[in-house]
Amino acid sequence: MKITKIIENNNAVMVYPSTSIRDALQIMDESDIRRIAVVDAGSNRVDGVLSSVDIVDFMGGGSKYNLVKSKHNRNLYAAINEPVKLIMSSNPICVKETARLKDVLNTFSEKHIGGAPVVDKDNKLISMITERAILRSLKEEIDETKLVEDYMTKNPVVASGGERIKDVARTMVRNEFRRLPVVSDGKLIGKITSKDFIKFLGSDLVFEKLKTGNIRELTNIRVEDIVDGEKNPTISNDATLREAIEIMEKENTWALPVMKGDKLVGIITEKDILNYFKE
Repeated sequence: MKITKIIENNNAVMVYPSTSIRDALQIMDESDIRRIAVVDAGSNRVDGVLSSVDIVDFMGGGSKYNLVKSKHNRNLYAAINEPVKLIMSSNPICVKETARLKDVLNTFSEKHIGGAPVVDKDNKLISMITERAILRSLKEEIDETKLVEDYMTKNPVVASGGERIKDVARTMVRNEFRRLPVVSDGKLIGKITSKDFIKFLGSDLVFEKLKTGNIRELTNIRVEDIVDGEKNPTISNDATLREAIEIMEKENTWALPVMKGDKLVGIITEKDILNYFKE
């Protein structure tokens, strides 16, 4: 199966290397996407990709935090108005429009990515293909008897509600995680995702929390203070993969903590479910 059918209705969302980080974040937040292509303004060729993982890195998770810490002495106002080219992932993996779906899934798995720009023979942007889009197109092909517990990630790494955002960011970048369940006193209270960092920085709300502009005002916030405990969808370990997808689509979340009774036993993501097709 070729990928053309999956991407035929996907409009390419893009920014340019000179676009400010703040403007790129606002576009990503409004478009409800985790990654955006960065293209050359003249040729439309893909120069890079800005992903939610890059934003976690920028917020203290890794080396991209140096833009804030060292260049701007932790002044977020100054750093977030720098061009996106300073924190984007350069030379990204791209997918040719003629690629077969099986090869794309293998690439995603081997390179630990959740999406990639789709380009023509001249490396010009056509669209973006993501695990989410693939799963939506293939969900009816999943055996109705397949259970969550057979595909979930067991005993997941978790974040404590008392941890600071910067500590969670480091854990996520170091382990290449895009989300972590959050527990407090042994009880699941929600999850934090790389996409939350986009929402956090992409809205004006973040600047209402800043008094001095120092990024530590944000990165020292406790995770439990930003987790929405009221919106905490979970799934039982003995539910089916199809049921998991239904909840994911309804709640617009592509990761679910897996419960056995009141105990957290795993997490199921779109990547986990797509492993079904690798079989």
